[in-house]
Amino acid sequence: MSLVGKNIDAFCSRCRLELAHIVLYEVGGAVHRVKCKTCGCEHRYHGPRPEKRREVPAERRPGKESSRMQRPVRPVDARLWEQRNASTDADAVVWDYQWTENYEKGDVVAHPQFGRGFVEKVTADSMEVLFREGRKQMAINRPRTMTGEGNP
Repeated sequence: MSLVGKNIDAFCSRCRLELAHIVLYEVGGAVHRVKCKTCGCEHRYHGPRPEKRREVPAERRPGKESSRMQRPVRPVDARLWEQRNASTDADAVVWDYQWTENYEKGDVVAHPQFGRGFVEKVTADSMEVLFREGRKQMAINRPRTMTGEGNP
């Protein structure tokens, strides 16, 4: 039974979607050329596209503690963080990190992902913070968003 003139689902090379097409002709009983009912483009029959499944490496699969690839921590940074953390008073002021705020060298900040950190160096719009996992460049002094929130 011929499919010429009938509707068929196919991948449209112009729309880049799987859409309804009209079969224009067949070769050897197989659909060869179709016309997209959405954009009118005539092209070879590509058939429905199979769902692509990207293989996710085991260390990045959900359910692990962190979905990010962990960088190795420099032992010097880890020791320095431990020293700073031990020498910090229990009643020391710990600022919640907000990228709209301004900080000074020596401030202690609490970051939602990296935890407690110690401000090492400050420039006009960024600071270097020593966290347990290592040093990070953090944004500071940024204008508030339209919603008035300080974090992205």
